[in-house]
Amino acid sequence: MSKLILMRHGQASFGSDRYDCLSELGCVQARATGRWMRGSAIQPTLIVHGPRQRQFETACMLKEQGGFYAPMQQQAELDEFAEGEEIFKAAELFLGRSMRQVDGRSRLDVLRDYDVTCKAWSLGEIQIEGRSTINEFRGQVRQWFDNLIDQPDSAGQQVFAVTSAGVISALICEVLDLPNSKWHSLLRVIGNASLTELLFSKGRYSLSSFNGLAHLPSNLNSSM
Repeated sequence: MSKLILMRHGQASFGSDRYDCLSELGCVQARATGRWMRGSAIQPTLIVHGPRQRQFETACMLKEQGGFYAPMQQQAELDEFAEGEEIFKAAELFLGRSMRQVDGRSRLDVLRDYDVTCKAWSLGEIQIEGRSTINEFRGQVRQWFDNLIDQPDSAGQQVFAVTSAGVISALICEVLDLPNSKWHSLLRVIGNASLTELLFSKGRYSLSSFNGLAHLPSNLNSSM
């Protein structure tokens, strides 16, 4: 059997002018995960990451701290369903209020509206301009996974994929044959730098673990 380890990127810069970069905590999370992997004798045969800066930065820090020699590749299918700024814009249109903390809104209130908007998208209640529907997004993620497990030389591989929570949630829904209504409940619990493992061989796959955070000390845990 081969193994696919999905890692959510380290904490991004939620609430700042530019979401797509690691926060200081996100950098610490990424490096700590790499050191843990080195100590656990985990040796990926391939490291892949999505096209976003936060995904790339996480993968680079992970590889450096883990001392890995595996090749690293960018794969567009590991991109998130939408960027933070796009979700904020959709939330303002959907809910009719500002998503900016400088307009007097608390971080907690903004997070709640962000969460409500993500759920509405997953249920097909809203669209995010220029982005796929939930079904199209799931199909993209599923095709990526099918291509991975159908490779003739995939036996005995240990693939490490740095991506985002939406991708991980979509793939788990596909693997467990869950409806779109379950996607959001998975999304909202996936921690930064968490690890989810799938076992696979040609034509076969199973979920081994979900949202593992035991490799991080409790003070490094975060969800946004």
